[in-house]
This record gives sequence, structure tokens and C-alpha cells, in this order.
Amino acid sequence: MKTTMQTETVTCGGCGAPLSIPDNVEYVACRFCQAQLHVQRNQSVVFTEVLQSLQKQTERLADNTDVLRLQNEIAMLDREWDQKSSELMIRGKHGRVSVPDKTSAVVGGIFLTLFGLFWTVMAGAMFPPMALFGILFIIFGVISCVKVHTNAERFETLQATHQHQRNELLNRLRQAEPRD
Repeated sequence: MKTTMQTETVTCGGCGAPLSIPDNVEYVACRFCQAQLHVQRNQSVVFTEVLQSLQKQTERLADNTDVLRLQNEIAMLDREWDQKSSELMIRGKHGRVSVPDKTSAVVGGIFLTLFGLFWTVMAGAMFPPMALFGILFIIFGVISCVKVHTNAERFETLQATHQHQRNELLNRLRQAEPRD
């Protein structure tokens, strides 16, 4: 038994020419404008859509996906920087937070060391056992100077790395953003 194939008449989504196509076909090429067409069927309506426009929509979605991915990478990079920089910040006794600074580290270390020397000399002349406190000030001054100076260097290095990575991502984002 031979089955007859049903045909449908549709218009080309590219040039509007009438096309007769079998009812089971999903893709067809227009014989007039050579447009590649996708046959869409909805309940009682049959129409064609130019595949090129579908391809453009797909490319636009891919571009949007790239933009969202890059925006997420930037946000994640910024969150990581906030966490790392927070760990290196100097916290005062009243909750004040400041960025570690090499100059402040050296000035603070020198101040404590000089105070320790002064204390040692003065206490040594008056009451020698109190001179030990001066030596402790000197040791504390040197250790705090080295520690804060090291944190300041680490902070600057991490900040420069973060800024470089962020700038690279921003450049990639500018290139990925769709231009209409």
C-alpha cells in the first residue's frame, strides 16, 4: 500500500515566495532566494523562519552568556580581594581599620625602639631592673616594624595583582559586550 505524502503551502520567511513542502519536513531551502528555512508548526499555523536569523539569535545568546560569565568572574575576583585585603588590614583598639603602610611601619618601629632606648638608659641609671622593660620595648618595636612592613608589601603585591586581573577581565568584557 502506497501512502501519499501531504504537502503544505508556506511563505518563505526571507523573500515571501510561496513554497510547497511535505508535511514532515523541518528544514527547506527557498528555490527563489536560496534562504535556509526552518519550518515551524503551531497547532493550525505553519510558517518558516530564516535560519540565519536563528543563528544570529544563538550568537547573541552566546555573547550574552560570555558577558554574564565575565561579570561573574569580576564579582568573584572582587569578593576574593575583599577577603584577602580584610585579613591584612590593621585594626585599632577602637575598631578603626586602616591599610598597612610601609612608612607608618618604619616610623612606628623607630618610635618604639627610641622609646625603649630612652627607657633603658633612664631606668638603668635610676633602677636597673626596670631597664628590662626598655629592652622589651625595643624588641616589640623591631618585631612590629617588620611585621607591619611585611603586611604592607604583601598588601601592595596582592592589590597590584588584583587590579591587573580585574583590568584584563574588564577589557575582555568590553570586547564581549554586544554592539548594536
